[in-house]
Amino acid sequence: MMNIFESTRQLETKENSLRYQVQALDDARRRYFFDEQSQRVKDPDTYAVLNWFFIGGIHHFYLRQYGLFLGEVCCLVLAVIALSIGIAFGWFLVAMLLLVELPQLFYAQKIVRQYNYHISTQILCEAREKALVRR
Repeated sequence: MMNIFESTRQLETKENSLRYQVQALDDARRRYFFDEQSQRVKDPDTYAVLNWFFIGGIHHFYLRQYGLFLGEVCCLVLAVIALSIGIAFGWFLVAMLLLVELPQLFYAQKIVRQYNYHISTQILCEAREKALVRR
């Protein structure tokens, strides 16, 4: 999963290794890899904007992390309900959401690079397994 404490150097090493593996594919598999990758990778700026403007985890939905999305939406809904009926516990939930969300905002570039690396690794495995027909 995503690890915001992974060093940039480690991530770059993994990405470079992936590039070499993709270069070693035959033309048809490499074409498949890049076609799929262009459709499935995510934009770090979109992730950051979703995190910044929409509290409640919509950025997790963007990265297909549905469990985190539902967890944060539930916390947000509980906080709004608690605050609307005058329960101070709602402020605690809001504070907890902020503590979780801020690092994700500050590390958005790295989080999405890790996600894209993970997706690209899956696509590489698919490309290797496929019996591709040459055009």
